[in-house]
Amino acid sequence: MVFFTSILIVLILYYLQSDGLIYVTIIAVIAEFINIFMTQTLTKSVEKKAALKFGKIAQGYKAKIAAQKKAIKEFEDIQEKSLAKLYRANLKIKEYEEKLANKDNDASLSSTSDIKEKTKPEPEAPKEEKPEEFIDLPSGSNRKKLPG
Repeated sequence: MVFFTSILIVLILYYLQSDGLIYVTIIAVIAEFINIFMTQTLTKSVEKKAALKFGKIAQGYKAKIAAQKKAIKEFEDIQEKSLAKLYRANLKIKEYEEKLANKDNDASLSSTSDIKEKTKPEPEAPKEEKPEEFIDLPSGSNRKKLPG
């Protein structure tokens, strides 16, 4: 476009000489306006394409984040339900242990009085105390301890 405009300007200047200067100025200004208009149109077009492209990408990430938040919420709900069930189960276990302990105490009180009369208690053997060893392995590790 610039090439054709410059050829047109040279031809007008050649044929019209002094009067052609006015026409050349008008043609240059019009060409510059056309150039600015085309640049603006191209810029808007590229901007629109980029917005569509990155808009789709952003929508995809928003959808992934929403799905992940939903999954996290579901897992939290499951965890809360599980904790409530474990808490209730632990309470029941404690109740059963107390009942069992009460039954054992009642049974042992009645049976110990009979047993004490019949047998003498045996003296307990002294227990060997083993010093605690420092183990750097995690519990459940199958690795052998290092000699030393």
